Amino acid sequence: MARAIGGAGATTTASERRSPQAAPLRFQDGVLGPATRLRVFLISRATALYERRAEAALRRHVELWRLVEAAAAGNAVTGVSFGDYLTLYRFVRRHRPREILECGTGLSTVVLAQALRENERDGFPRGRVTSMEDVPHWMENARARFPAELAPYVDFVLSEKVDGFYKCFRGVRYAALPDRPYDFVFSDGPERHSPVNGDKLFNLDLLEVVRRSDTPVWGIVDDHYLTAYVLQKVLGPEKARYSAIRKLLFVGPVTREDVGFLRRENFAPDLRLLGPTRFRLRFARRRP
Repeated sequence: MARAIGGAGATTTASERRSPQAAPLRFQDGVLGPATRLRVFLISRATALYERRAEAALRRHVELWRLVEAAAAGNAVTGVSFGDYLTLYRFVRRHRPREILECGTGLSTVVLAQALRENERDGFPRGRVTSMEDVPHWMENARARFPAELAPYVDFVLSEKVDGFYKCFRGVRYAALPDRPYDFVFSDGPERHSPVNGDKLFNLDLLEVVRRSDTPVWGIVDDHYLTAYVLQKVLGPEKARYSAIRKLLFVGPVTREDVGFLRRENFAPDLRLLGPTRFRLRFARRRP
């Protein structure tokens, strides 16, 4: 088993995916001051320590490790990290969601399904993972390696990706997302470049789920700064919390009442008599 095995991440080709989640933080040379470079160094060290501890915890879970390792065998791909797998597993075991939306099929599907199976063993109702994928080759590969004993917990859905938008934000989403009462979303797909003109966009599906939900939704977003930026602007930083060490955005609990909107443009606080004016986006919270 490689350090970062399989998973659903940004796709470069139909056969290979690489995720920045499994790599150290990298920034353009010459643009960071000494204090920022020190902060990035310390965060990277903390991330590496967390990854080692997460791998050890996963190895101690013999059944889960066996299933993930078997699904990863022979796959020359990289993807989300050990920390992601452990975070997803612990979240599902703790919160016991019934309807999980996974945006991007991969080894994370195995982790989510195994957590649901353990919840059912503990006497809770059976849950379901709706696992979305837009690349046929990757879906076929993942399904061929998926453990048969976990099949009852997963509904695989192949769907093309399309452009979409929320207010002034343009994103990419799955065209054929099933309409289900999702209470947890893991957002790691579709691949974020527009099928129309190649622009790099944010992942829209989690926001679409929240916009039509009257019941609480939780979400975890894999490492993508543009998606994190948009969700913080729309939901607020208290509802969309980014962990620099885990490289994950934690969302929720949120409903459509938490979705913000641009009520009016009031840029007076941004104006500067001397020096450049930097405009900021100001979202008003939805009122009951």
